[in-house]
Amino acid sequence: RDGVEPGVAANVAVSGVAVMCATTVTNPLDVIKVRMQTSARRRAGALVGTALDVGRREGLGTFWRGISPALTRAALYGGCRLGLYDPMLRVVAPAVEGEREGAPRVATRLLAGAASGAFAAAALNPTELLKTRMQTEAGASTTLMGHLRAVVREGGVGGLWRGSGLAMTRSAVLTATQVATYGEVKRRVVDLGLVDADGAKWRLHFAVAMLTGVVTTATTNPVDMLKTRLYVANAAASGGANAPTVRGTLVDVLARYGPFGLFRGFSANYMRLGPQTVVTFVVAEYLRERFGMSAL
Repeated sequence: RDGVEPGVAANVAVSGVAVMCATTVTNPLDVIKVRMQTSARRRAGALVGTALDVGRREGLGTFWRGISPALTRAALYGGCRLGLYDPMLRVVAPAVEGEREGAPRVATRLLAGAASGAFAAAALNPTELLKTRMQTEAGASTTLMGHLRAVVREGGVGGLWRGSGLAMTRSAVLTATQVATYGEVKRRVVDLGLVDADGAKWRLHFAVAMLTGVVTTATTNPVDMLKTRLYVANAAASGGANAPTVRGTLVDVLARYGPFGLFRGFSANYMRLGPQTVVTFVVAEYLRERFGMSAL
């Protein structure tokens, strides 16, 4: 790890810009993923079929629904989720590994990533909930403020944190697997001499990030599926005895679609997470190098 050890603000700022770039590119795929996961059909439509259906029925503008909360979430949640990882690792590594020299172990990276991811998701759950509701809505779209008022009216301010437990779980798993996989694979690829770390760095970052996207999609899709269904569950029940629960949502998904129902939207999820991971890490690595910060 060459370069200086940046402060928390610098880490969060660089990560926020990187995630915003990735979100701008992948928002249409996020919309398709949400539509596949919330489809009432027993068999979710294919990626291309869902995209064509949405575009034909609702217009191309539909693919950019939820972009306002998505970019807000990218700057804040994405910035904190990845930006707090490095400072968290510098705190966790000495506590877990003592005075051990060399790169932190994979388990230590997983722990630091899980902590930063869970914290960011807990703090910024409202932006994810509003984004998901906007992307799910068919027909005439409700404004961001309209969704915000509806959620607060139906479930109080606490309704903005519906599904936060699942969001924290997903974010912890996502961040842990993402940063740990990226860092470990990158290190091994360089150590084996497969790619020259001082040569075309973007090629190294691109290849490692694509592989990282596969791992993160596989580990997070079941939690993401449940989170999406919970976010868009009957809002009228959000504050009463019939309020949707994680267990109830899981039982419903398994009853309707079977075990593979937890992987609905996998293709769209990877098509989003793959490019998003690539853009995020390539931009982040570029900015960190430009500002004299250590590599991820």
